[in-house]
Amino acid sequence: SCSDNGEATKKRSDIGDVELAETYSIENLKWIEGVWLDSTAFSFRTPKVSFIEKWKYYPDSISGKGVSIKENDTTITSALCIREVNGKIKYIARPAGEVMIPFSLIFMNDNEVIFENLVNDFPQKIRYLKTSKDSLQVIISGLRPEGERAVTFKMKSVSF
Repeated sequence: SCSDNGEATKKRSDIGDVELAETYSIENLKWIEGVWLDSTAFSFRTPKVSFIEKWKYYPDSISGKGVSIKENDTTITSALCIREVNGKIKYIARPAGEVMIPFSLIFMNDNEVIFENLVNDFPQKIRYLKTSKDSLQVIISGLRPEGERAVTFKMKSVSF
């Protein structure tokens, strides 16, 4: 399980030598909570592949899992967690059968969050963008041997 306080400070430079500090916590990401379905990113495949992310908010973390659906076959692809680690908010992914991969918070506002791990093979960036009350985009991006690559998941809120 994920646990800890859940507060981190993000600093940004502003005009001149003035530095503004904004404090964010896990609570600022509560909008990620829910069940999100994408049927577009890999709809070209036969059979069609859909993805679901399920997120549950807790005061000290947000726990989730990624699931892929191909025809009637459902597979858990990743265990996911957003929590504070050593005073910084981290996105931690654990792909099925692999080690945990931490991504550091590099940007956050009320509708968007970006995490980064430049030493990961792919992705190096994970971006969540709330586009409406019941829609968000998850964009994973980074360098591949063939060049820069990005995959956008257009997620819709669903209920089970």
